[in-house]
Amino acid sequence: MRQVAANADMTLSNVQYYFKNKNELLKAMADRYFNACLNEMRGMAPIGTKQNIELDLQSMLTTFLGHGIELSEMCRIFREYWAISTRNQSIDDHIQEYYREMVLILSNLLKPAAKSDKSLSIAVSLLIPYVEGYSITAKTMPEDINSVTQILTQIFLHELQNQA
Repeated sequence: MRQVAANADMTLSNVQYYFKNKNELLKAMADRYFNACLNEMRGMAPIGTKQNIELDLQSMLTTFLGHGIELSEMCRIFREYWAISTRNQSIDDHIQEYYREMVLILSNLLKPAAKSDKSLSIAVSLLIPYVEGYSITAKTMPEDINSVTQILTQIFLHELQNQA
């Protein structure tokens, strides 16, 4: 907290007024990035409302996977929070809440294309971990983002259209 106060050119008491402890400070810092990501998703139109399901899904996947290619500040920060969460239960709980919110938003985006609640659940359960993992491994994959996006579009279209 002292280092944060010094770097922010604030007194320690001012920092402590806004953030009661280190976990609250870490959560507030994480929220800046979490909210940016969630707001970007909230700003997307549901699949099938702009063009057609396949093109909309492909556009969504390109956007999501593109973050992994550009290795944005957001991706770097998320990696740090994942690391912190392995040894800090409060931060782990905060990250889990972020992912629960992401599940709800993504479910709403994909729902118009889903044939059933089960197919929607499966698609969301596959998409989020894939995108998160891709953000770590994208630059080392033998297939480029366009190829991966095409393949994933077909996989997710198939799954969403499944009557499961």
